[in-house]
Amino acid sequence: MSVGMMEERGGEASLMGGKAIIKIFDVVAACGTRKSGLYHLSTAPMSDVAAVASLQLWHERLDHVNDADVKEMIKNQDVERLTCNFVVVKYICEPCMYGKAEMTPMPRVVGVCVTSWLHLVHSDLGGPMSEPSCGGALYFGTFTDEFSRWTDVIF
Repeated sequence: MSVGMMEERGGEASLMGGKAIIKIFDVVAACGTRKSGLYHLSTAPMSDVAAVASLQLWHERLDHVNDADVKEMIKNQDVERLTCNFVVVKYICEPCMYGKAEMTPMPRVVGVCVTSWLHLVHSDLGGPMSEPSCGGALYFGTFTDEFSRWTDVIF
């Protein structure tokens, strides 16, 4: 598959953490995992893409609840007018994938024993944010005291 040709035809590829997501016009058409240096993709027949998109749409509308719960809601008619023609096609929700990704733990500092407030403070900066804060800030900082675990966020 040529990524360049796919891009010219409205496709998009996302590769991260050993997982691949292929979208065509913002609809997931294939996903896969990396094995032995190559990505192995599972593709959905194009006739099934509409059903996947419908299930994906409800997954997103219901605050990223898992697919089994969406199917259960449909089956039990828990939500009025919740309908979906779903098939056994797996798609990967990009925000859910990033949200469940594991972070590498921070290495412990050997020999440092914090015995009082403000002896060791961790800080981090974030931004720019897509929407400014109420005060108009696009960046924020966090400060965490190692001893008390008190955390403060400053915009």
